[in-house]
Amino acid sequence: MEHELPTIRSTMVGYTNLAKLCEATQELYNDHIVIRFGSCAFFDGNMTAAMQVVLERIVDRNNSIDLVDFPRSVATLLCKNEFLCQFGHKKIHDAHRTTLPHRIFGPAESAKFAAYLKEHLPGKGIPVMTEGLGKKFRQSIFEIFQNCAMHSKSKAGISVSGQFYPKEDHLDLTISDAGVGIRTNVREFLGTEISAVDAIKWAMIEGNTTKTGKHPGGFGLKLLQEFIELNNGKVQIVSRDGFYEFSKGIKQYHQIRSDFPGTAINFQINTSDKKTYRLRSEVQSRR
Repeated sequence: MEHELPTIRSTMVGYTNLAKLCEATQELYNDHIVIRFGSCAFFDGNMTAAMQVVLERIVDRNNSIDLVDFPRSVATLLCKNEFLCQFGHKKIHDAHRTTLPHRIFGPAESAKFAAYLKEHLPGKGIPVMTEGLGKKFRQSIFEIFQNCAMHSKSKAGISVSGQFYPKEDHLDLTISDAGVGIRTNVREFLGTEISAVDAIKWAMIEGNTTKTGKHPGGFGLKLLQEFIELNNGKVQIVSRDGFYEFSKGIKQYHQIRSDFPGTAINFQINTSDKKTYRLRSEVQSRR
């Protein structure tokens, strides 16, 4: 089978087109799939994390995959962020250090993910933060990773990648898993049928979580979303056929036309922001 992949950006259309690849191959077993990039004029580097979970679902059914027919610029980008290294391509040195490389972490490799953030987030245009907020900021991203590892029930691990666009003034970081999706977790927890959109709405309410035990927790997005609202950035979540986007203080929920496997969470930081950020407690202590 051959599948032509269009341009993939960090938009609802981009996630839908990755979900279409999953749907087009979902009945194939012990087959060979050729994914052509001839119509892909651009591929956002952070979106390789979302594409990885689609490819994992394809391989899970004992299929083999070839990625071919790349425009040179797309191939260069995906070799710089090391996504294509798993398909036999050589890494290209990222001289401008704009990529956060494509990585797959096991559910128990939270320490490695923390080290990844420490190594690759600096120098990517994140607005100035006090030491206290910077630590909380990284902890919030870390919490998203931990919740993906805990709630997804995926043995394939968590895929992470990011891209800094200096000319477009934003940094994107995407964390994805090939798990059961938010809808399945919420359905099992509430004991009722619920749509993917309504499941995301439920999960986004502070205090709601499908985790039980001594340390319950939701997405871990509270501080990040507060920061991104002030920063004029963006948060996106896609899971199954549900899509959520928070931008410029507005929350939008949509049902997409295809079924995205697992869950992907992307946050986009506005790197033209020249403000300095600090915790409320740090402001109060200076009074």
